[in-house]
Amino acid sequence: MVKVSVIIPNYNRETLVGDTIENMLRQSLPPHEVIVVDDGSTDNSVSVIKKFGNRVTLIEQTNQGPSAARNLGLKVASGDFIQFMDSDDLASLNKLEVQARVLQEQEADIVYGAWTKAWLTNGQVKLQDVVLQQAPLPSHQHPLFWFLTSWSMVFQQCLVRKSLLDRIGGYREDLRLYEDGELFVRMLLAGAKLVHESETLTLYRLEDHGKLTASGSQQHRKILDKARFHILIANLLKQEPAFSKILTHPEFRANAWSSLKDLEKFPNNSDSLSHSLKDFLGQENLLLLSIINWLRQKSKGIQYRLKGHRWSHGYQAYPLTAKQQKLIEKLGFSVS
Repeated sequence: MVKVSVIIPNYNRETLVGDTIENMLRQSLPPHEVIVVDDGSTDNSVSVIKKFGNRVTLIEQTNQGPSAARNLGLKVASGDFIQFMDSDDLASLNKLEVQARVLQEQEADIVYGAWTKAWLTNGQVKLQDVVLQQAPLPSHQHPLFWFLTSWSMVFQQCLVRKSLLDRIGGYREDLRLYEDGELFVRMLLAGAKLVHESETLTLYRLEDHGKLTASGSQQHRKILDKARFHILIANLLKQEPAFSKILTHPEFRANAWSSLKDLEKFPNNSDSLSHSLKDFLGQENLLLLSIINWLRQKSKGIQYRLKGHRWSHGYQAYPLTAKQQKLIEKLGFSVS
């Protein structure tokens, strides 16, 4: 029987990590192993995790960030497929079973399903707006084009073949933000086969509860890592003729310009990153990129007034279905 290893990095989520572990242990396809890597928590997280006994493999490390925690989990994982979960998110109880079956039947490397951002409080789920990825990415362009211009994903909604991760080398540990995106780009550049399934649902919890916030030093780190991400991706694409035209796509360049503008908030310690982004953008009219960025924001505002959300076409965003509501109810929640 196929083996699925679940890897959960944890940092100071004592009130939530137990729910995520229980959610994985309740899956209709029992996981081969649940590996929780505690990243130097200072709260009661470790005690909560230890209550699961030998049903969970607990690894403790000093605080090194989620990338290092996931890589450590990968080193000890022995499953065929990997389920990455954040320590506060939940998935429908059929997720591992359905996605493992799809990976096998379609001989794929990555399978992704529907997901939604939601508040989970007092036994109720309140969606932020719609459910994302109700259908696959439109096929008229490669997933990499979608991802680097107008679409994103989260690994919680996916199941990944471990051999792919072993082949490309796991996460970059010098990124604490945008690390999933950088890994996903390398997966696609390595020729990973990406497929969609429509039977599961992943709940991305919106409460803070220890998630990185957008203030102070963490906001600084976000801006720096966003710039590093664009520089790393630009350098990767320069070596890939089949995808090099992404480098000239207005959306990709506008995103790089946005990173450059954000760096201006921290002029004392971002000179090298600013120079690298300026080298990439070259002599291009920066005013034109600022206009493109302004038009993007305006179009999202118009879309919100028309559709009630700002998600682009690639997300295939639609209202919660009756079937998905039943999946939520099986988790023990009602939909408000």
